[in-house]
Amino acid sequence: MFASLRRLAPRRLFRLGPFPRLCAVGICLLLAAQSAVGHPASGRGSGGPTAPVLVSVRTLPAGHVLTAHDLRRARWPAGARPAGAPVSVSAVVGRRLAGPVGSGEPITGTRLVGRDLAAGLSGQDVATAVPLADAHAVELVRPGDRVELLSAPRTDDGSAPASRAAEVVVSGARVLAVLRGDDTTGAELVVAVSRAVAGRIVRDEPTHVFTAVLAPP
Repeated sequence: MFASLRRLAPRRLFRLGPFPRLCAVGICLLLAAQSAVGHPASGRGSGGPTAPVLVSVRTLPAGHVLTAHDLRRARWPAGARPAGAPVSVSAVVGRRLAGPVGSGEPITGTRLVGRDLAAGLSGQDVATAVPLADAHAVELVRPGDRVELLSAPRTDDGSAPASRAAEVVVSGARVLAVLRGDDTTGAELVVAVSRAVAGRIVRDEPTHVFTAVLAPP
């Protein structure tokens, strides 16, 4: 096609005015560009090395227990694959999500409840689970948020007494995971706190109830 255009150009382009002539030149350039895109030059492949990545097939809430139907294996550029991300479906089935995951987002170790949640913590901090008296409190919190933990003595029905002011257990605790409750378990937060605070939470859990409020940004 380009050869025929070249043969016609010497005889016919001189008959055209400036504007039609520019249009013809533009069409030729556009066709040449499309040809180049469709046939990339050698040595510049259309893709590079890829690696398998497990991604979510739909939006999943925090605390969700993963099944095989929640996942699919995708191919990502090797450089974009999250370090340490699991590639086997069987390795993550039955694990709980530490936070919400959007459709198409990768499943990584830090997205799952487990020892990876403590990765990167300083030597002074530990990851500890805090049961919450108000299950709806977790709806306001996401992993990475800073919260203030409050506690109050537990009553016979498990609630906090109205006449007793709540005490601050810790301020600015970083949330590592949000675990929504179900019919058998209550809602919990996994937070990064000092060993001393973690010990207090474990000590007071049988006799106190806990709640969390968002700290100012």
